[in-house]
Amino acid sequence: MSENDISLRTIGKLPSGSLRARVYEHLRGLILANKLAPGQNLIIDQIAVEMGVSHTPVREALGMLELDGLVTSERNRTPRVTDISPEDVRDVYEMRAVLEGWAAVKAALSLTDTELSEMGDMLDHAKNEAARGSYEAHLESDILLHQKLTRPIGNAVFQRLFTLVTAQSMRIRSLVEARSSREVEAIIEEHRSILEALKARDPDLARARIVAHLSAARDRTLAALRESEYDLAEDRSVN
Repeated sequence: MSENDISLRTIGKLPSGSLRARVYEHLRGLILANKLAPGQNLIIDQIAVEMGVSHTPVREALGMLELDGLVTSERNRTPRVTDISPEDVRDVYEMRAVLEGWAAVKAALSLTDTELSEMGDMLDHAKNEAARGSYEAHLESDILLHQKLTRPIGNAVFQRLFTLVTAQSMRIRSLVEARSSREVEAIIEEHRSILEALKARDPDLARARIVAHLSAARDRTLAALRESEYDLAEDRSVN
């Protein structure tokens, strides 16, 4: 088995219950967290044995993950986790700008004063924790801020599209998360500027600031991706 193949220890035993959905959710979570890395082979026999299921639910789950864009399956080749390229990063952030920019317009007119105050408290806590070298509060506030922007949107089509884009975004983020800790202060200030626009009940300003934030996030992610590729190349040259 090559180093690019799936590790059985990575998968873990599947809880009892529904099969296809549980295999799907389990593998999806591992892919989004990059515990199954981009380009890693997904060997159906191994997954089925480790999870204690037949081949059928594994194949069905991989088919669902392929529709999500998380698995690549080519004829007569082993399915593998989809790679992440600079084009993928640009595509994801372009779609986030469209979706979240529209959501910010709605949020500026619909979020309550209490919700906005809670967002401010989260950012204050994140900034204080980051000053002490702890970034968990920042990561939580980042996720919650974007969730609060989009949660009030009563549009089923939007929610389906946003869920798909968010899955890709989470995967990209976790791949470069280590580097992002160096720029936490800038990210928190970008979030604060969005919050100020929301508090001002200014839809156009809210849209402009979320788009600017996502543009900066795209550039940070591309830089981190280049850095990770360079580090990998360095490791290979040493070995």
